[in-house]
Amino acid sequence: MARVARYTDDLIEAYVAGGHWTPAYAVDFWRENASRHPERQAVWAPDGCFTWLESIQVIDHYAAALHADGWQRDEVLVLQAPNSAQLLFLRLACELAGVISALVPITFARAEVESLVASLRPRGVALPVGPRGESLRGHYGDVPLHYTLGQPGGPWPVGHLDATQRVSSAWRFAPYEYASVTTTSGTTGAPRWVEHAACARLSAGRQYVKRLRLDADDVICACTSIFSGNCDLLAYHAAPQAGSRIVLLDAFTPETFCDLVESQGITGAVFVPTLLHRLLDWSELSTRRLSSLRFVTSFGARLAPEVAEQVEQRLGVRLIQGYGASEYGALASTGYDDPLEVRLRGVGRPLEGTEVEIRDAQGQCLPVGSTGRIHARGPHCVGGFVHDEEATQTAWSTSFLAMGDLGRLDEQGYLWLEGRARDIIIRGGQNIAPLEIEGALLGHPAVKDIAVVGVPDPEMGERVCAFVVPANDAQPTLDELCSFMVKRGFAKFKLPERHVLIDALPMNPAGTKVNKRALQALLQADGDLSTHPPPCEE
Repeated sequence: MARVARYTDDLIEAYVAGGHWTPAYAVDFWRENASRHPERQAVWAPDGCFTWLESIQVIDHYAAALHADGWQRDEVLVLQAPNSAQLLFLRLACELAGVISALVPITFARAEVESLVASLRPRGVALPVGPRGESLRGHYGDVPLHYTLGQPGGPWPVGHLDATQRVSSAWRFAPYEYASVTTTSGTTGAPRWVEHAACARLSAGRQYVKRLRLDADDVICACTSIFSGNCDLLAYHAAPQAGSRIVLLDAFTPETFCDLVESQGITGAVFVPTLLHRLLDWSELSTRRLSSLRFVTSFGARLAPEVAEQVEQRLGVRLIQGYGASEYGALASTGYDDPLEVRLRGVGRPLEGTEVEIRDAQGQCLPVGSTGRIHARGPHCVGGFVHDEEATQTAWSTSFLAMGDLGRLDEQGYLWLEGRARDIIIRGGQNIAPLEIEGALLGHPAVKDIAVVGVPDPEMGERVCAFVVPANDAQPTLDELCSFMVKRGFAKFKLPERHVLIDALPMNPAGTKVNKRALQALLQADGDLSTHPPPCEE
């Protein structure tokens, strides 16, 4: 089951020969670090601090416990819990025990979990201790085994195993298989599950080690779920290859984060835009000593350039932004040494070995500088969709994956995003990229957050609607927003023709992206889809 059908022998041979893939899994780097630096601290988490040696001892114990509990190779164990050392070690133990870990966002509820159970048929589930875990347990129906994370001693009681019991190498996954499955965002319906191949993720992790100049003196803080996108890449797959220490937050607050920067000497941190906004809005930020920080990464959605600039200036860091997708893996990222304009507005260059083509609607390749749909392939691509061969073949029918975004490559090889292909608004035959409008209006002092969607219109086809989260107690008007854009040189056809003030933007089940389908559903439920010409329009 864990073999990636899309990885042919020729493909594996080519990526191994190119120096991209190795037979290793993430857990192998923990053992290597335990041998080289046994007493060096590896993990700080709410449930304890561990050296590299202590970590691998716990991982070995968990792997042996899984085997003692009767787990067979390629059976699926669901992991759904906030960040903790126990959660991290259990995922690593699954790699040793040949158990596939299903990485489920803590925000997934009944609908997403029922889809998971039907698709993956897991044998067991590991959930957090307490009422939250009990509530989640009800979503899993008759899935029989239940491990609890967060209790003293971890998911197995002290003395569960004989101390002499060891992990057998025969339990392990074979090279170039997948040890985990992860989910797509789920904004278009039930989430699909993707073969999360270690060879591809570790290859991308090595690129991050180079681009961020990671080494054993770095301390990486996971402010988001260690299962999610860039955090999975940086904290789980890159940090152990560099020997960097990992700090895990189970629940982000600006104060908690700043306390850890000061006490743990954090040098790099993984964020999503929502958390960066929260940190910048914190009134006490300027009083904190954050000099150890040298970079932060932001993923899931792009930051407005004005916000990105604030991040660099107020935190004294380099901002790193990446680009990829659950069904693809990591495609591009900025680097520590990239120019300021690239760090603030772009997603950097494609990772080494990645082939990118920009194609038009007919699938024809476009020249450098042209905008079209992004297609990519390379050694950082994960596997296909689990139990869905037809969807996998359709997605990879041309040997390139068509990404959901529009973009362009410049002459220096940098990739610039121009918006989601499915989000493009077609008004009177003219294409409008919501990302461009969102980026502009995030610079308005009365706008804290924004999402732009199309409103059906019998005359124009679609018109522009902006959902605005006001800053503080502001009440920005449509006229103010349009005037702000006109002063910045935007064409009149791109101006919003309706705006809705909203307390918070709805997110996808994974909590990483704005759910624009939910916003459009709000418009439908409202029953008034009318728009009005911008007050400043001639």
